[in-house]
Amino acid sequence: MKQKLIVLITLLLCSQWAWCQNTLDQIRHRYQSYKEYIDTHKGTNMNDGGEWAEYYHLEARQMLPGTGGHIEDVYMYWEEKGEGDEDLIYPPHVLTFATKKYNYAARQYYEEYLFDSEGKLQFVYGYDPMWAPEDSAEDEQYEFRFYLNKGKLIKAVIKKRADDNQPYKEVLSGTALKGAFSSKFSEYEASAEALKLLFNNIEKEAYNYR
Repeated sequence: MKQKLIVLITLLLCSQWAWCQNTLDQIRHRYQSYKEYIDTHKGTNMNDGGEWAEYYHLEARQMLPGTGGHIEDVYMYWEEKGEGDEDLIYPPHVLTFATKKYNYAARQYYEEYLFDSEGKLQFVYGYDPMWAPEDSAEDEQYEFRFYLNKGKLIKAVIKKRADDNQPYKEVLSGTALKGAFSSKFSEYEASAEALKLLFNNIEKEAYNYR
């Protein structure tokens, strides 16, 4: 009986691992597809759908007390819901990919957000040029990658390096986020929700044909 239980648990763990790996592969493939789309759709001829990309672009420029000039550059890409339905002349859009680049003083930050076809957060990439998980730790460059399925975290990969001349070292791989790492993930989740809200508000004005 004990041996059968061990075998059953082993099979369940293997099945869970295989499902997780397959889901991660699908997310990575979808992410790479968007990166390739952006790289290959930089044409300026709006009559050439093969090279001319559709997106919303927002640039905010501010003078902030203590840090000076602040520029926030946001690109938002979408998919059409109900694609292929000939009755939909103007099918509704759903935000599926967004990039966000901004600065505070000389520090440059960069973030990417991938959403599934239902608008749920699927992947986050974040670069923080000066961050530390504890007050007593030295500030370092961090890369954050969070993979989600139906909005639930299934894997996090966090790396750091002291400066541009050093290779990144992995400091966390898994789902056990604690302390500052958990807070950082929550910050990215909140940013993703803010981008969805921004996208929907722009849609109301820029795509009000329905």
